[in-house]
Parts: sequence; structure tokens; C-alpha cells
Amino acid sequence: MEDQLKHFAENGFVIIEQALSSDDVARVNDGIAADEAANPKEWEPGPRPGFISVGSGGPKFMHRTDALDHIANHPSVVPLVKRILGEDAQFCNLSFLRREPCDADPPEDIDGNDPLALSRNWHREYSGIVEGAENNEYYTPGIQVIYNMDDTDPGIHCTSIIPESAETKRKWPKIRDAENSYGKDVLRIDDGGAFVDPEKPTWLDAFGRNFPRLTGRVDVHAPAGSALVFNQASYHCGTVRKTERSRGTTHIFYRVPEPAHSRHSLGNFDSIQAFHDALPKRPEIGI
Repeated sequence: MEDQLKHFAENGFVIIEQALSSDDVARVNDGIAADEAANPKEWEPGPRPGFISVGSGGPKFMHRTDALDHIANHPSVVPLVKRILGEDAQFCNLSFLRREPCDADPPEDIDGNDPLALSRNWHREYSGIVEGAENNEYYTPGIQVIYNMDDTDPGIHCTSIIPESAETKRKWPKIRDAENSYGKDVLRIDDGGAFVDPEKPTWLDAFGRNFPRLTGRVDVHAPAGSALVFNQASYHCGTVRKTERSRGTTHIFYRVPEPAHSRHSLGNFDSIQAFHDALPKRPEIGI
């Protein structure tokens, strides 16, 4: 674990291969397929600019199926999460997402020498909120874990992330938003576009949208069952590619209860306790 912690401190993420067993992955994928068959309206895709994604989240989702109970607090990641955030860290959000095959033509302007890349919407989760990050040495307000439910390689959609150390995050200028959808007067990073390519700062994606072009990305290509554990304040995105394959991912969030005024990582809930109260009462969820 010490090597994982060192990599996380220096880069803001770590990849754990085979975090889930093949049985773990099969339970998720089979359970998702069964829930889609039983509740098709819950899996209707929302509007997308040329590509299709479908997904569903808890707690409502978890009342329909127990397919993800076993990974809400999976032993392959929870000890690492608690070393980073502290022993009070708790599971506080969950969702499943699948990006469907896409046959759109790549844009003329190829981003980052990736000829299949169609779109990359870079962001720091929850507007880059770092409220509470100063309470741990890894300057991490919350952690997101993305589990691959399919083998992921350069010919399929993937998650991409920008390496950024804890020390770098501490040094960036910060601002406080008087009004933010994730809390009042919350602290967030204002890096001034530090990772934007100075030569070509914008990228027109395959669907006609202009996004900042960031440099230094790592594309997470790893087998099914692998986990990307990352500081939610790090830049990341879903890289959408021209591909004949779909890719499923499970997203789990962890944070500590304080600071209560910041609702980062909690989705529509005001506190971890409110989230837990809404979950089905099943032992395997382990709350």
C-alpha cells in the first residue's frame, strides 16, 4: 500500500488492476442487464451530442437491484481510501454508466495524437471543490473510484486523467463561491487554465463543441475489474472514441462527514447520513 500512497500523493490517482474478481464483475454486469430488462424506462438514454450513454444511480437504483452491493465498500480499495481520507471516510454516492458504440467521424483536428478520439469534456469534480482537503496530507476532499466493467484499451472509450500532485493542488490559487450548488462559501481551485495547451488552447470535438485542450493526460487502459482511485479535485474526463464496443463503469464516491456545509460527493443529498438513510437496509452494503 505504501507504493500506492506515494503514487497517489505524486499524481492524484492510482490504478489497481484486478481490484474486482471476474465473479465480482459478472455479478455487476448480469445484475445491470437484469435491471435494464425489468425497468427499461429507467435506462433510457438522455440527450447526447451524437453519442449515447445510459446510466443509473443510487439509492433509487440500489432499491431495484443488489448487483452493486458487494462493491460499495470493496476491500480492495477501502483500506487505501481510509489511509488517504482518514478513518471517518464513508461511502457516499454510487452510479453505473455505459457508453455505447459510436461510429461518428473523428474531427479533422486530432486531439493528443489519438485518431479515434471524438470528445473530451475535462473537469474537476464538483467545480473543483477542495473544502476539507487540508485535513489530510494528500489534499483530497473526496475520492472517486471508477471500476472498469469491460476490458479497456486504446480502441474503446476510456477514462482519462491529468496527473497532479497534492503539493501542486495546495499551491493553486483558491476562491470561495458565495453561491454554489454544492454548498455556500465553499473553497475551490482556480488554476487559471494551467493545463491548457498554450499553442492550441481549444479543441472542436466531433460533435461541434469547443472544449479546452489539456495536455499531459493519462488514458486509463486496464482490464475489466480494474479500479481507478483518484482525488476528485483532479482533472479527468470520459474519452469518447469511435468504436464498435460499449464500455461499462461503476462509480463510487467516498468522503468524510465534515465539513458539513460542503455537499461535494453527495449528489442530491445534504449529508452522508441522509444518503445512508435512503439506502436499502442490506448487510452487504456495509454502511
